[in-house]
Amino acid sequence: MKKAVKIIVAFLLVAAIGFGGFIFYQSSKGIGYDISAVEKIESDVEIVSETEDSVTIKKRSDGEFRVLMFTDTHLKGDKALDNLTVTHMVNNIREQKPDLVILGGDNVTYGFNKKRNVQLAELFEGLGVYWATVLGNHEGDGFMSYDRADVIKLFSTYDHCLVKEGKAEVDGNGNCTINILNADGTLKEVFFLMDTGDYMTAESKAEYGVTDEDDVYDGVKTSQVEWYKAKHDEIEAEYGKFKSVTVVHIPLYQTEREYAEGDFLYGDKREGVCESGFDSGLFAAMKEKGSAQAAYFGHDHVNNFGVMCDGILLSYMQPSGYSAYNMQSKFDAPESEWLQGCTLLKIKADGTYDAERIFNHQ
Repeated sequence: MKKAVKIIVAFLLVAAIGFGGFIFYQSSKGIGYDISAVEKIESDVEIVSETEDSVTIKKRSDGEFRVLMFTDTHLKGDKALDNLTVTHMVNNIREQKPDLVILGGDNVTYGFNKKRNVQLAELFEGLGVYWATVLGNHEGDGFMSYDRADVIKLFSTYDHCLVKEGKAEVDGNGNCTINILNADGTLKEVFFLMDTGDYMTAESKAEYGVTDEDDVYDGVKTSQVEWYKAKHDEIEAEYGKFKSVTVVHIPLYQTEREYAEGDFLYGDKREGVCESGFDSGLFAAMKEKGSAQAAYFGHDHVNNFGVMCDGILLSYMQPSGYSAYNMQSKFDAPESEWLQGCTLLKIKADGTYDAERIFNHQ
């Protein structure tokens, strides 16, 4: 009997040591990039004011304001692929010299992700560039993963991160605006950053009329649409009429329909649009308020098209990651056809902008 107990204790001890070693190994997985070697980039952007759901910034000099957008980097702890993704990000930032970087979600994925989230934030601190993010459907998934609220809370503690946790009564995490001023203090552009969640719960399916059998992606909720309209009125009351861009992760409900029937502008559709499973009313609110020039999103890694819908651009950002499915892994496409890159918006004083899709391999 005593021998059997000793065997069981020994087995449990070995199992505990093995599990502890596994936890330590997984938790130590970083992005494979030497952040300590990053050199700061000169910036003449400054923060003017902040609230719980907005940041106002200004460029001290006149001229265009450059916003560089990356999406679906999927930094998952694969050292080689994560390093490739981050290397291209840094190279694009150095070449394009953006005034602001926006991440489109699914930035850091898989479990044991706290270290990679910290490293991503410290990368931007090292570069000295202002940045912000929306959350994707894969933020917070995986064993021992930093959850969605904690990711936003962590990022918001960094000096160069402009994202805010947002109002507690509004669904989602990180709903906020970035208000960009010209050097003379007039309003150049407003970016609405909104959380589209991950997957619809049974409760939200019932609320938005989605059958319980459908396994569909989530989207912007009613409280967020009301927040968008109220925030829009608040900004307009202070600055007058303005132009805006909305950034989300999951495509708006109208995207697939407009591809089939609307004004197709550029890019290609290589897979079905994995859009929100319901019409949240956000697009109607964007039309009603009148400032919206575009909504940008990510989520579908091999789509990079844009369509015009009632005067508002619905467009994918250029996908940026190498760790998730892409043109090479899904279609065995040659490197010249890979889509990884970023999207550059060059915003003029009146809020209009020119957009450029940047490819790493073309």
